[in-house]
Amino acid sequence: MTNENDDIKNLNEKIYEEAQEHNERIKDSMLVATSYIAVGTKILRTLLGERNYKQFMDSIIEEDVEPLKRPSLH
Repeated sequence: MTNENDDIKNLNEKIYEEAQEHNERIKDSMLVATSYIAVGTKILRTLLGERNYKQFMDSIIEEDVEPLKRPSLH
């Protein structure tokens, strides 16, 4: 039996792999990233009321996010 944290981790890994595949095919990281953000915000807006959606988006703005570590090409 998996717990919720395992489910989240597994889903995040799967989505990240799919994003990498899209990025390799499309060759535009900004387009891929903004598309995923747009889909995510539409899902959240559907699930959350106006107040909770705004609070959630405000918390994203305030979050200090570390960049992904990319392999060195050298």
